[in-house]
Amino acid sequence: MTSAVTDEDIVRALLDYLRSAIARPALAYAEAPTRMSGGYDATILRFSLQDAPEALSGPLVLRLFQANVDAQRAPREAAVQNALAELGYPAPRVFVTEARVEALGGPFIIMERVPGRPLGSEFEGLSIKGFGQAVNMVRQIPRVRREMIRLWDEAQTRLQALPVKDFVDRIERAGISGENFTFDANFASQRAAVEEFGLDGLRPVIDWLNGHRPPPQNPVISHGDFQPLNVLADHGRLTGVIDWVKTTIADPAFDYGAAMAILATVPIHVPAVLSPGMRAFMNNLARTHSNRCRSMPDSDAALRYYQVFNCLVQLLSVGRSRAQGKMTHGVYNSPVGVANLINHVHLLTGLDVSLPA
Repeated sequence: MTSAVTDEDIVRALLDYLRSAIARPALAYAEAPTRMSGGYDATILRFSLQDAPEALSGPLVLRLFQANVDAQRAPREAAVQNALAELGYPAPRVFVTEARVEALGGPFIIMERVPGRPLGSEFEGLSIKGFGQAVNMVRQIPRVRREMIRLWDEAQTRLQALPVKDFVDRIERAGISGENFTFDANFASQRAAVEEFGLDGLRPVIDWLNGHRPPPQNPVISHGDFQPLNVLADHGRLTGVIDWVKTTIADPAFDYGAAMAILATVPIHVPAVLSPGMRAFMNNLARTHSNRCRSMPDSDAALRYYQVFNCLVQLLSVGRSRAQGKMTHGVYNSPVGVANLINHVHLLTGLDVSLPA
């Protein structure tokens, strides 16, 4: 989606598109589209319709991608979420998938809006609400931590218990190759991107990952970005898991290692006096969550491996944007974010890596 496309343009174009797609010229908004939080690589709007068919009669979410994303991005996410929902997992069902850019300025999906708030959303506004609110949150940490761990663990273990073959069968019936979801395919795409964009400073990480692959375990469905803000809950009940762009069929340690890397490196915005304590809290949260895979052989090595892999993915995302001259606003696309990732890779491997300025 280009910067010239405004939210008002999207609101008008979306209604026109839906009126035509479902042949209901009287279709109208019951709730006009408004922005939701998140969406570093997509525009996310909440809305609802009146005079809509049953599937589109409830609360909805538009997830509108940038015009230059992979053509399979929207169909892939739709196939993943619908396959998971059919298997009884709380992923939002997708009702509309559009891979073309003409209608709204980018490919998009329209999915159900599940109730609830992200785990740990109490911490998202600390930089805005100020020091007093931050101190109040520190007092609530024990209660918040217990609730986050319980629901995060539930979401993770339910996902890993799903039958991989049934998941692959469903996505392939939707026209998406299951081979695209393997860890080997994921890693190959990262290696190819490092070469394509000339990111020489990341080649040592590729070499390290090639030489330290842990023994394979029984593969499971992995989210790829399974951190608390992607897990939704309502009144202590798990209601949904969102943002399935990085779905991979991989070792159980894949998601746990990714979560450890994310919570150790993601920039945090709290008053400086609280920053060390908040980082310690986040690291402890991730370690506690990852304890579920400690019974795996060589689990420490596997967790370290997938932490490094996650850092590579995040660094590559920033490096790709820089190489293409894009001004994006990803969570790591800042000097602090990049430095955190580089320092974490060095801590885990001893390697010195870099990105072009």
